[in-house]
Amino acid sequence: MFKYICIFIGGGAGAVCRYLVCAAMGHFSYLSFPPGTLTVNLIGSLIIGILFEFFERFIVPPEIRLLLTTGFLGGFTTFSSFALDNTVLLEQSRYFSLFQDMIIHNLAGLFCVILGIMSVKMTLKNYR
Repeated sequence: MFKYICIFIGGGAGAVCRYLVCAAMGHFSYLSFPPGTLTVNLIGSLIIGILFEFFERFIVPPEIRLLLTTGFLGGFTTFSSFALDNTVLLEQSRYFSLFQDMIIHNLAGLFCVILGIMSVKMTLKNYR
């Protein structure tokens, strides 16, 4: 039962953080695609890379792992918003913006995960 509470708390915190980041990114509406979803997804990609490598090296209770990954990052990042943003761009016949958003999300997301993993590896290498 405790693991469900951890996921619930993490998910709520992640959703509130997503809302705050997306609201702050609304000031950049001059971009050709919605910046809020991209921002939370890239931050989430970086964080999951960091957590993945950290969890590989240290013993972390499963409830904390669930709170941070399934809970917080599940509430913070959002594939459904990404899909909706791209559907709107498609319906508006904004094909270049659609292509740009899809490429940036995928390539930059992959880069952020790798960056997160590498940052933990390099940080821990210096402490051993």
